Amino acid sequence: MSINISIKKLVIINFSLILIFILIIPLVLDLIELSYRIVFISFLGNFLIIFLIIIMILDLILLIVKKQNAYFLSILSMSLSVILFLIMVYSFLNNIYKIIYVWSFSNNSLPIIYKIVAIWAGEEGSIMTWMLFNAIMINLFRMGNNNNKDIVFIRSVIISSIVSSLFLIILFYLNPFELQSSSPSDGLGLNPLLISPFMIWHPFFTFIAYAIFLIPFTVVIAEILTKDTTLLESFQQNFYKFTLKFGWLILTLGIGLGAYWAKIALNWGRYWGWDQVETVSLIPWFFITAYFHTMTFQKKNQNLVKVNLGLIFIAIIFSTLVTRAGISPLHSYIGGTELIIWLTITGLILIIFSLYVIYIILDYILQDYRKLKLLFNYLSYIFLFSLSFVCIFGLFVTPLTVLLSEFFPINIIYIGTDYFIITTLTLAICLSLSLIFCITYEKIGIKLMICLIIIVFTIQSIFSVIGLVLLDIWINPSIGIFFIAVIVSFWSIITNLKFKKGIKHFFKLNSKTIIHAGISFIMIGFLISKNFWIFQDIFYITGFIFLLSGIIPSILTTFFNKN
Repeated sequence: MSINISIKKLVIINFSLILIFILIIPLVLDLIELSYRIVFISFLGNFLIIFLIIIMILDLILLIVKKQNAYFLSILSMSLSVILFLIMVYSFLNNIYKIIYVWSFSNNSLPIIYKIVAIWAGEEGSIMTWMLFNAIMINLFRMGNNNNKDIVFIRSVIISSIVSSLFLIILFYLNPFELQSSSPSDGLGLNPLLISPFMIWHPFFTFIAYAIFLIPFTVVIAEILTKDTTLLESFQQNFYKFTLKFGWLILTLGIGLGAYWAKIALNWGRYWGWDQVETVSLIPWFFITAYFHTMTFQKKNQNLVKVNLGLIFIAIIFSTLVTRAGISPLHSYIGGTELIIWLTITGLILIIFSLYVIYIILDYILQDYRKLKLLFNYLSYIFLFSLSFVCIFGLFVTPLTVLLSEFFPINIIYIGTDYFIITTLTLAICLSLSLIFCITYEKIGIKLMICLIIIVFTIQSIFSVIGLVLLDIWINPSIGIFFIAVIVSFWSIITNLKFKKGIKHFFKLNSKTIIHAGISFIMIGFLISKNFWIFQDIFYITGFIFLLSGIIPSILTTFFNKN
């Protein structure tokens, strides 16, 4: 991406401001006497939230009425969001337990790093953290655009400002700086399960990813509202494309580190248990991964692509609501009826639009089934969307029945892990097969590949039965299919070892195949029995490295691609 001097200066100014706030705010607060300082922090925190809402309203008026990108207001919003967050950090680091939120999640014995991490242990701090990253991403997106004819840009900023305003209103309602009447000498502390290095990185990457996907969501909605129009400025165009791949990378990091945390956490001992919060985190990832399978048919149906991108952010909202609504036994957030209502509405939207996309793709398959390369792309896409759908449906049933039970004499239905294991594994196998055929159909042939898969599956099934009878160890027969996917991926990469045209060309040819190999390794790691935990770790970590190795180069080539 070619970045002009003015934008580079704006980047330097932004991050210089953040650095100055980090250095100055603690010094200023330390100058105030303790009893007054606590009251001042509470007042200042609530004042900043209200002031941010006022700035957002003023910014919206200028955007709507004058179509003016008032970048000063954007910098001011970001700066105040940073200050707000730093005040909360200061409160945790200085054990100000008179603030209820600090008292609820910190104590004197908590190490310094976990005092900071404890900020996003509860609802108020999570929203504040998410809001901070939103403000930074919106500010970066708004850089250098003074074109009032760039309607898609103006409308996308309006939508993002409305979303941010809603975050601020929720934060004001939650009152994170509320004081209690007493002055306790110690706090309740952090849940022991959360005292882990992964508590630092897993939520951190997740919040960043969620904030990143706000940009493509607002751009897509703006494009839908502004027919046959796109972003005009090159910086915003490239930034939009960059956010899609970078968001994919960061979300992958968040999920991958979360899975490893689940493996080593006290009393969990597995990478994936299909707990509701774990499951819902996959849905945005399935949607964004599906998007990168639309490249071959984007021109055929742009509206379908836009629906796909819009569903990513709606899935993020759904994920947040599932986490906060208290339907998960392993996560402690408890929500009220209003959260259940919003969860049901959001889930219904996801189900309707997912079915719409699946219907459209099935129609395309019936039209183009003779074009094998296109057919396998369609199949990969539809399997990814189907994976999203079965997860959404399984998570939707419980809040729906909870809501209906308020009005009708029906029992609440809880979907067990067996549903998720069977449906997702079946679809993952289908996805793996479609990727295998996509790679091999020209060089090996479909019939020969089918025979090979049947032979491998049969042999694997025999070994599985022998292992179960003689050693009381079950080896999932589907592991063989994922092994074939790994072998085929490596074979494809080796046949495409063409470095003469440069590393960029190599990764352009092989990035998708490397990603496919990574996913196959991860699936093998998930399916291997706990009795072979060493191999479980090896395959999972190897797959995770391959997955990142396939995503990162495509990001670099996008970001530094000159116009």
